[in-house]
Amino acid sequence: MARKVDALLGELDAVRVFAAVAEHRSFRGAAGALKLPRSTVSRKLADLERALDTRLFHRTTRSVTLTDAGTAFLARVRPALEVIAEAGRAAVDASTEPRGLLRITMTPTMAARAAPVMLELLAKYPDLRIDLDLTDRKVDLVAEGFDLAIRAGELPDSTLIARPMGRGRGGYYASPTYLARRGVPSSLAELAEHDWIVFSGRSRVEEFMAKKRLIVNSLAVVCDAAIAGFGLAWIPETMAGDAVSRGLLVPVLEEKWPSPQPLHLVYASARHLAPRVRAAIDLLLRHIVPPVEQSDSLGPIAPKPRRTKSRTHGNHPPHGRKR
Repeated sequence: MARKVDALLGELDAVRVFAAVAEHRSFRGAAGALKLPRSTVSRKLADLERALDTRLFHRTTRSVTLTDAGTAFLARVRPALEVIAEAGRAAVDASTEPRGLLRITMTPTMAARAAPVMLELLAKYPDLRIDLDLTDRKVDLVAEGFDLAIRAGELPDSTLIARPMGRGRGGYYASPTYLARRGVPSSLAELAEHDWIVFSGRSRVEEFMAKKRLIVNSLAVVCDAAIAGFGLAWIPETMAGDAVSRGLLVPVLEEKWPSPQPLHLVYASARHLAPRVRAAIDLLLRHIVPPVEQSDSLGPIAPKPRRTKSRTHGNHPPHGRKR
């Protein structure tokens, strides 16, 4: 037993690889997240299983699933990986000046609002570097090494800390030329008669979007296609605002739009918070969160931290209160 423990201590990098494979359920996904060759991921996992003399995954040509031993091992090592990551960040960022690499992930819909903050951070702190990942995928902050995430929608229970950032709303838009040609819908039922430009990164696509003229994973392309008159589209209000003010897009059926979704800034822990992370949190909350935002049904939203219970939400200081 002592020999196995000593062997495990020599395979800490392999443990991180193991956690990533468990999260993505594939060697390819883990390799992409960790920016490692797939062969390296496979070799490190094999070394770890050899050191433990235990099979951690069932492997087939189609899937990778945890064994019972692998499930038990993952439950123990995830908290340990978090502690190690925090210790490393605290050691590297011993100075009070933000420096080093800040890794942040957010939905593409948030890029227009958050990108100016990232540029301000770079201008203010010459020794700071930023890796900005735009994705609607739910990111494992600890396993994939991200410092912060901005996510839209309700968060599942989790041990992560979440800071409310207000609410984001999306709605249905079309160009004046399209509406002049096809008519302005007056009900949700009539929406099914229209052509749609669909953003594939959206978690839910309504049934009335059946006539998909274009499916694309870029909201910028969705917006351009709607302006060009190829159909109706669901577009975040913040992204469509400029086109609306210039008369290029027209809101459709505003009274039927989906309810505004909460936005959260999510991060793994408030302990040993690196100066670069604290600086990003402070600036994001200052620039994006309104002092008080009034919702039709939920009342005022104050930017207080809370804890959630899953490390998979990034798709975000101190003393978060438990939900």
